[in-house]
Amino acid sequence: MSAIENIASAEAGIRLYGLSKYYGDFRALDDIDLVVRPSEFLTLLGPSGSGKSTLLMALAGFVDPTHGDLFLGGKSILRLPPEQRNFGVVFQGYALFPHMTAAENIAYPLKVRGLAKNEIGKRVKNTLDLVQLGHLASRYPKQLSGGQQQRVALARALVFSPKVLLLDEPMGALDKKLRHDLQVELRQLHRRLGCTFINVTHDQDEAMAMSDRIAIMRAGKIVQLDEPDKLYNQPKTKFVADFLGKNNFVEGKVARVGNGVADIETADGTVLYEVSERSIVQGASVLLAVRPQRLRFGPGPNSRKAVVQTAMFLGTHVEMTLRSASGQILSATVEAGPAAQFAREGASVDVGWAPAAATLVEAD
Repeated sequence: MSAIENIASAEAGIRLYGLSKYYGDFRALDDIDLVVRPSEFLTLLGPSGSGKSTLLMALAGFVDPTHGDLFLGGKSILRLPPEQRNFGVVFQGYALFPHMTAAENIAYPLKVRGLAKNEIGKRVKNTLDLVQLGHLASRYPKQLSGGQQQRVALARALVFSPKVLLLDEPMGALDKKLRHDLQVELRQLHRRLGCTFINVTHDQDEAMAMSDRIAIMRAGKIVQLDEPDKLYNQPKTKFVADFLGKNNFVEGKVARVGNGVADIETADGTVLYEVSERSIVQGASVLLAVRPQRLRFGPGPNSRKAVVQTAMFLGTHVEMTLRSASGQILSATVEAGPAAQFAREGASVDVGWAPAAATLVEAD
């Protein structure tokens, strides 16, 4: 096993305590507590201005926090300069030296660290092979495609066996297909190396595909941290439910609770909600979230009349918008084929969802 594959993941646990960064009255980071588990792939996900890149740069040492502390392996690294943290960093723009070949770019961090020439050569070769670029070692950045440049930047960040790899939207400049291919490769590389990866993105699909856990950020805070499937199926707030994929939101008031089911009065009639572990009391105003793909057509639970406003055929599925009798707009996704025969603009349909298909979320 090469040195780069023998990373001591036990040393890579990261803890943030009350980490804040103020720019005047603006709070870019607002009292963040976070534990990053050793060897996990964590993604910081959020809209522009949510603080995710600021948090990553604070981890890297390029941003000085206003308050709080940052620990790696139980020791504070808050006052350590970036070069002493031993973190690999990959930026969206790659930041490759244009006058250096791919091999020379990758060798640069090792030369700075004063490694012997033969050791540098060995590590560069191993790392080039790791990212499948051994045949392009002598090419300059301008002679490489975007995906190949991304691999060189990744190799340069990994060649010195970092405890943690920080990724700041590294695939943001790539086209959709190449981005998908590199997501798969990056996930496989993470599993092979076993070091801690912390990724920043605003791409929900990318976060879902690659991460062990996702931290949803908003206005400098982490509003929910969980595994991708739990975030998607059990969002705590309207913001999280709406940001991580599409959702329909239905307002109502609890009329009755009993036997694990609640009757909720809405503008389009009473709906049944299968009560989860979250408490729900009679008389309370609530907000239900229902994914478009969980809507069902025809008579059944929670059914209501609606008119198809738009229907877009997208190959494998059809996306529709519908207007209910009360005027609420609903989004629905159905597989293309016989099941979508009713997806005609102007058609009158019955649409509903199973009592267990909705999630109770907090209004923001």
